[in-house]
Amino acid sequence: MLLRRVIEHVKAQNWTAVFIDVVIVIVGVFLGLQVQGWAEEQGRRKLEAAYTERLHDEVVELQAVRAPLIDIRSRWRAGMSSVIPALFGNVARAVSEEECQSIATSYIVSNPTDDLASLVELQSSGQLSVFRNRLVSEALQSFMLTRARARDSQAGIAESVRFLASEYPHLIEVVSPTRVADVMLEPATYRCDAEGMRATPAFLNDFEINQSNFAFHVADNARVSRSLADLHRVLDEVLGLEHAMQLKATL
Repeated sequence: MLLRRVIEHVKAQNWTAVFIDVVIVIVGVFLGLQVQGWAEEQGRRKLEAAYTERLHDEVVELQAVRAPLIDIRSRWRAGMSSVIPALFGNVARAVSEEECQSIATSYIVSNPTDDLASLVELQSSGQLSVFRNRLVSEALQSFMLTRARARDSQAGIAESVRFLASEYPHLIEVVSPTRVADVMLEPATYRCDAEGMRATPAFLNDFEINQSNFAFHVADNARVSRSLADLHRVLDEVLGLEHAMQLKATL
């Protein structure tokens, strides 16, 4: 209808009316684009808010899942450190059960889980740019970079470590766990021959390789945990949550 009116005004050479019609068309297109842009921005903000909340919940869950694994790896690392004087020092002593377990498990350098479902989803769909909040975007990028470096490091570490209990069974004895009807009631333990270890240069060399690599492994995962904690803190701030600060205050 508007087009027909414009044609009529042109035929009648009513240029004032033509100008008014053109202005109406331009204003209408402009308003339409503005409304469309506003609707798209509102949709993007809702998507960002939904992913921010979801990411927060997944970070909390991931930290809870990683915590016991990080703790036990730190204990194994401490055990390997404490046994060094017993193996390389001048004063000979026995290797404790916990130290022995640390030696036997020093080959376990797989990274504790570090995946976030929402992050995987956004990466696969190319939508990481949904996070427009600078703090969230920077914290997320930092976590991803730290995680990638830890994964690269772990790949190299995994190729270097030795399964000492398998290679030196005469020095590390596996104590069978208690079982009832083939159900293991407690984990296996280990018994170490400290004197034999001190007298076996090949074992000492392999142990040194393992404990050094394990130290890098623990340090890598500590960096991932700190980066994850930073991301958690930023998400708390953006979402207006205080549970993280309250938890820290109680520790």
